[in-house]
Amino acid sequence: MIEEYKSYLRTAKKVFEENKTLTLVSHGKSGVWAGKVYFGEEDGYIYVALEKGRNYQNVIENPRVFFVIEHGVPDRFIQGEGIAEKLGDISERPERSIIFRKAIELVVYAKKIPGVTLFRIRPTKLYVSDFTEEWKPRAEIEVTEEVLKFFQTELRTRHNFFKLVFKAIRPFAFPATIAPVLLGTFIASDVSLKLFLLVFVGLLFAHSAVNVLSDYFDYIRGADTWKVLGSSRVLVDGLMKPSQHLALGITLLLLALAFGLYFVLAVDYKILYFIIPGLILGVFYTAPPLGFKYRALGDLAVFLAFGPVMTLGVYYIQTREISLTPILLSIPIGLLTTAILHGNNFRDISEDIGAGYKTLAGILGPKGSSYYYAFLVLFAYLLTIYFIIRGFLPMAGIITLLTFPIAVKNVKVSFNQALVNFTFLDLLTAKLQLYFSTLLIFGLILEKFLI
Repeated sequence: MIEEYKSYLRTAKKVFEENKTLTLVSHGKSGVWAGKVYFGEEDGYIYVALEKGRNYQNVIENPRVFFVIEHGVPDRFIQGEGIAEKLGDISERPERSIIFRKAIELVVYAKKIPGVTLFRIRPTKLYVSDFTEEWKPRAEIEVTEEVLKFFQTELRTRHNFFKLVFKAIRPFAFPATIAPVLLGTFIASDVSLKLFLLVFVGLLFAHSAVNVLSDYFDYIRGADTWKVLGSSRVLVDGLMKPSQHLALGITLLLLALAFGLYFVLAVDYKILYFIIPGLILGVFYTAPPLGFKYRALGDLAVFLAFGPVMTLGVYYIQTREISLTPILLSIPIGLLTTAILHGNNFRDISEDIGAGYKTLAGILGPKGSSYYYAFLVLFAYLLTIYFIIRGFLPMAGIITLLTFPIAVKNVKVSFNQALVNFTFLDLLTAKLQLYFSTLLIFGLILEKFLI
């Protein structure tokens, strides 16, 4: 019997994968209620998280539910019936990761709203509609044990390894490396395209390695839990084994060191003066025995690594010279990169204290952290203006001020932790750093090649 429905079940699986919310309809003593909830699917079972509202109360009274999964256009969607089973508080159930993998924003609400509860729905009927290619009648499928077995075998959720690697290296953070690489390159009098491309790729490998290793050490130390948003969550959500994660980090680090060895041999042994400090600041950001992050030295480590050390090192590769200019000009970008880290630590103060380690945000507290964030962001602009006035930066660098309204908005967010946006302060700051550094580099290129 299942043979005639296999194509529809594959469509159902696609709908499960393409959507992260469903409309849940329940019926209890107070009547019928419908609401949008986040969901995840695994092996044919549907997992939802409910706060203690009308749907929650109805499901407790009557576990028979109806649901609709669609994306706003009635071309491919599922309607279904099922039996809901209460699993428990979301903080105590590992199945929460099935939802978090798709809907990371649920973490925000699960942290802030007490009593969010995880339920598992065992579908009893699926009504599958798919009009994306041709008109076909709606399929009404009784979800038997045979159907569930089909979900658990042929339709079992599989995670692409390369997509997991991409997620683990956290490429959204790469602007923190790209900016000092471009800055150190384009303030040089002559630019070697070959050296630029090699150092660009090598430092991206290094940054990837640091991101992966940081997540690994945070996880095994117990610093990264389901409540933490700053990591890639590859480990927290059970997408990769710790041993695989560590192996990935070491592999990326070795690739980065191979590029470093090339520069030592092809350029100058003095490149080691930048590679060694960068290696120490990056690897031991979380790795024992130093663990700068856990000793409230993470801000300083990030500022030095993604500011003066990287910028001067890139500049030296192009010029074979040591100069104060790249150090000075790296400070604004370094401050904004540090602000990204602080935004993350500011949000996670309670989680970090609970894990037993110190960050500068934890020491300063919420109010002090707001002022510190404002200092990091606003001082970057003041320094940029000062450098333009003194002639360290070209007048074209004034275009960075176009991003100032964004900076002001971010500072306002930092002073109001009740805002939902505060939860994403690190991402908001990453966007600001990207826009600021892009315009700053554009100003340098404009001055160097066009004016």
